[in-house]
Amino acid sequence: MKKTLEGWGRIVAKLKWVLVVLWIALAVFASSYSSQLKPLLTGGGWGVPDAGSYEAYEKMAARFEARSETSMTLVVKDPNNKVGTDTYNNNLKAISDYLLSKKGIESVYTWLDAPEQSKEQFTGEGDHVTLAFVDMNINEGFAQKELPLIQQELTEEAKRLNMEAIVLGTPALWGEVNTRSQEGLNKAHLYAIPIILLVLVIVFRSLVSVVTPLLLAGTSIVIAMATLSFIAKETELSVFILDSIMMIGIGVGIDFALIFVARFREELALRVKNKENIILALSKTMHTAGHAILFSSLTIIGAMSAILFVEIAAVRSMALGVIVVVFFLMLTSLSLLPAVLAILGHKVNALRVPFMSKKEKKTWYSLAHHVMRRPVLYLVGSVVVLGAMAWPALQLQTSASDVRMLPEESVVRGGVELVQEEFGLGYSSPIRVVVESNNGGSLTDTEVQKQLNTFTEQITQLDNVESVSSYLSFFEGQQPEVVQGALGEGRSNLPVQVQTLVDRFISRDIQIIVIDVISNQYSSSEGSKQLVKQLRDTTIPAVFGQTNTLNIVVGGETAEGLDVSNSLRASLIQVTIFTLILIFVVLLFTFRSILIPLKAIVLNLLSLGATYGILVMVFQWGGGSEIFGFGEFGNIQNFIPILLLGLLFSLSTDYEVFLLTRVKEEYDRTGDNEESVAVGLSKTAPMISGAAIIMIGVFGSVAFAGILPMQQLGLGMAVAILLDATIVRLFLVPATMKLLGKWNWWFPFQSKNNVSKSNAAAIKAVKL
Repeated sequence: MKKTLEGWGRIVAKLKWVLVVLWIALAVFASSYSSQLKPLLTGGGWGVPDAGSYEAYEKMAARFEARSETSMTLVVKDPNNKVGTDTYNNNLKAISDYLLSKKGIESVYTWLDAPEQSKEQFTGEGDHVTLAFVDMNINEGFAQKELPLIQQELTEEAKRLNMEAIVLGTPALWGEVNTRSQEGLNKAHLYAIPIILLVLVIVFRSLVSVVTPLLLAGTSIVIAMATLSFIAKETELSVFILDSIMMIGIGVGIDFALIFVARFREELALRVKNKENIILALSKTMHTAGHAILFSSLTIIGAMSAILFVEIAAVRSMALGVIVVVFFLMLTSLSLLPAVLAILGHKVNALRVPFMSKKEKKTWYSLAHHVMRRPVLYLVGSVVVLGAMAWPALQLQTSASDVRMLPEESVVRGGVELVQEEFGLGYSSPIRVVVESNNGGSLTDTEVQKQLNTFTEQITQLDNVESVSSYLSFFEGQQPEVVQGALGEGRSNLPVQVQTLVDRFISRDIQIIVIDVISNQYSSSEGSKQLVKQLRDTTIPAVFGQTNTLNIVVGGETAEGLDVSNSLRASLIQVTIFTLILIFVVLLFTFRSILIPLKAIVLNLLSLGATYGILVMVFQWGGGSEIFGFGEFGNIQNFIPILLLGLLFSLSTDYEVFLLTRVKEEYDRTGDNEESVAVGLSKTAPMISGAAIIMIGVFGSVAFAGILPMQQLGLGMAVAILLDATIVRLFLVPATMKLLGKWNWWFPFQSKNNVSKSNAAAIKAVKL
């Protein structure tokens, strides 16, 4: 493979202008499509196919007009006037009319429209807040894009009336998530760019060299986004894919460029200034750094490919974003970047920064020897430190995203908290039991009504239940025959206001019903989760038995979160096994060593455990709530551990390949294990450290500028890279390689290192 890459380097040098023109043309073409990606992204994709919560959602959206994908809730508060007064009623009517004037809003059903016997259900405890139902006539994806502007204009109109009015629901939530995610990315870029530029100048000491990583990352990101825009037209992609593209595209892109450009400049320094030697330098760089980049790319792509088998579409889309951008980074690193370097030649060192020092390589060299003089001390000390950091991970708890992933100043979060304050914690996210007839029988039959009454009574006895609502709630005290007649032939005779409410609980064909169970806790709380489990495992079987005539599933935000967490937890084991096997195989064939891959896996697991532990302390125990401003959430987002695993193992292996490729190169040349480790570290540490600082800057800026899930992912990646570039790479790797000695490069059926005696003697003489 190295010989092939070396030959490819010569071809690139000859076709340099052709390759550059082709990539520029492709980038210009892609730029017109890359901007189309964001409007195509959605906040959906969190359901688990075949899970009860997913089935419940699908049935409600398909069979109930009042519970479609774009059915939402409007909360209205007038702090100065009570519900029912003329002023409140007039203002509420004005809010309703204003919403109806907006494109996409089909109907608004407010307290004014509700029948007298139901008005209390729409009124908050303080008599200053009411709820309303809002339906849109556009699809959910489009609704998410329209709602942030509608929300903003509605807020301004409500202020004019001295009121508060907020639209709530899944489209509204993800509409704001999309908006804030983009704002967070923009802020993150502003924070990260100065760090990136400063580190590149320090590492390269040449302004011309600084441009090359930015060219590589920028080109790859634009083309990746264009490619994904075509994919997004055919399948649902999550808005979080933008964060993954930008974080990995910038971080890994600069990482690859640093390694490649640094090696090219090093090879140039060994040769006189002529055209032929530029080609030799490029082919040698492709032989070494190009080989490392190729296998690093394949490792990242392979590790993230394991996540494509996860059932959650949103998580798969984030992994897809990483795969696509790294694929183009690999292509540009092995074609566009070397072509540009072939054109620049020795001018890659132009515009030197004179005041920078070159002493750091000696520092890394001395540090490596210092560690290898006391390998046991540094090995044990490092393991103890990482173990202490990893200890809190034993208490790691995951949870689905809810409105608390938005910052406290969020409009939607404020609306949900207002509903919780006035109506109860669980009112904004009810647990929904969906009952469907399997044999065509009516769900208003006397026997079914008896079962529903029994079911309701048993639910109200469960812990954490605030209230239960079904179609029977509108016919309290009525005989079953009366209810059956009212919902059958007599349904059209019901008042319009009553029909609208009844239609939320029983389908027009009387084949499917919804029962709303209101908890007195947050949707992601343990109490609500236990309630869902009780309904599924105990209460429903006890009341309905193993019936073949009814299909009963439990849905809602809590049930969906529970199903997603269970699915991701099961997938985590499979992804971990696949990733470990992949890393072992890649490193096995890269270095032809048995112990190097095993050592890398152990060190990665230590680093991953420490990263999880830090996240638990910061986000679960609340140690960083003041710094990051996320409030008291108390859990790790359920998709963070599996994404961190894939990304951390990928990037850690990335650094492992870069470092050990150089160490192996020195070992093959000299046969001196300790010296090869020191030289390899001194040659690569400046680049790896520079790349690590840039990645920490990129990921850390997302931790401070993003919404809660991205804050957790950003901080997790920043911590992981910091640990890997310091404790692992500077202390654990030299210490373990010193202790293993010649066993580092042991491989079955492979002959011993064939360093000639004369070469070894020459090396010894140089040392003396």
